[in-house]
Amino acid sequence: MAWYLLGREYEEQGKQGKALYCYAQAGEVYEAYEEQKVVLPAEEAASPGPSKPPRASRRWGIRFMRLAVAMLALGAALLSAPGLQTRTVEELAQPAAVVPADVTPAQIQATRVYYLAGTKTPETIGQALQHMLLLERVRSFGILVRGIPLSDSTWIEWLRKPETLLSVEAESDASRQQILYHDAESCQCEPSDAQRADGVVAAWMSHQEQQAVLRSAVAAYIRRTGQAPTEASQLTASYPDNVLPGLTPYMSELFARDSAAIAQEMQGWNERSAAQAGGSSQGQTPPGELPEGLIQPLAEPLEIKIDKTAHRLAVVSGSIVVREYPVGLGGSRTPEGSFVISEKVRNPNGQSDGDFGSRGMTLSDTLYAIHGTNKPKSIGKDQSLGCVRMRQTDVEELFDMAPLGTKVTIGRGLLPAATSVSATPLKLPAQADDTNPNKVYKWLD
Repeated sequence: MAWYLLGREYEEQGKQGKALYCYAQAGEVYEAYEEQKVVLPAEEAASPGPSKPPRASRRWGIRFMRLAVAMLALGAALLSAPGLQTRTVEELAQPAAVVPADVTPAQIQATRVYYLAGTKTPETIGQALQHMLLLERVRSFGILVRGIPLSDSTWIEWLRKPETLLSVEAESDASRQQILYHDAESCQCEPSDAQRADGVVAAWMSHQEQQAVLRSAVAAYIRRTGQAPTEASQLTASYPDNVLPGLTPYMSELFARDSAAIAQEMQGWNERSAAQAGGSSQGQTPPGELPEGLIQPLAEPLEIKIDKTAHRLAVVSGSIVVREYPVGLGGSRTPEGSFVISEKVRNPNGQSDGDFGSRGMTLSDTLYAIHGTNKPKSIGKDQSLGCVRMRQTDVEELFDMAPLGTKVTIGRGLLPAATSVSATPLKLPAQADDTNPNKVYKWLD
């Protein structure tokens, strides 16, 4: 459908060539709506095409009855040939790619990104590719990426550009799929240009972050009230019920479309987490249908972990470090254990440059809080009376990302080495009145 709609847009703009290409990709959808077949120009229809496909772009006629055996054999052979070329650490650390101008929001929405965690092996890539080929069967586009591990740990660094391994594009004929390899190590070939795939992945990652914040807000709302929100405005209410400062257009669209499904999933997550806390095996997440190595990133509600040894605060989802910031602490005066964000307030001193900065988040109705500071040189040191101090830009992003009710764990040795810093912090629109001018805050700064 996305190809058909894009073709209509091009046709209205007078770009007949591009429109015909999109209609050809739309295949059966075009024929159903227009009640005719796509007629390509004679020179294009008569083109015999390349006599031999390029090494990094292989168009295979796939017969699905033999798919399982063929893909397992493929997986074993992926890393066997000579001529190994790998991407450098510098390339992996580059900022996210820009979405190409010819990639539409509809195309991004229709694209599935498969996220590989852990070690990159012939077996895991082969199984992931098999899974993709089974799903990307008709007019769809799938991309396989690999999250970058943090040091020698099991944590994955979300902000570091993932490796784009390959993409699969299915045609209107379900028996034909185009596989593009973007990583030399995965195919022992000259990789094809990954610019389009990288751009789509960058947009997908932004959507995943917003989706994670929304899902976390729904989960927290259910824990606080015992029921799911039925209106988006319930998540952006005024203080003291200000779960989030606001919702982006994408988050609003997502809530309107999928609120029931999100609520059901988050209710299940809350129940499993409560069962795990009580020592019941019933709380374990049921096994999914993804092959080994593939995960659904940012599927778990966001949590905050504060490492007193490293003076770092991280926003995590499962094994993925979504954000990490340096913080100032109070040494033994900073308590350890589990807390929740029980209160969120903007400008707790009535101004953005007071002792507590522009944002504050109370921990479990105590005098301890995560807040900004007018003493930036104390970041990374133990100079507070127990509170967690943050730089202004950092605490403002955390305020937007961490809903009211977010779980906070404080301890030692909780986090790996420092990670990347977001070049463009996530920022939500200010739709809620989250100030509290009637209270004088006396946190243990």
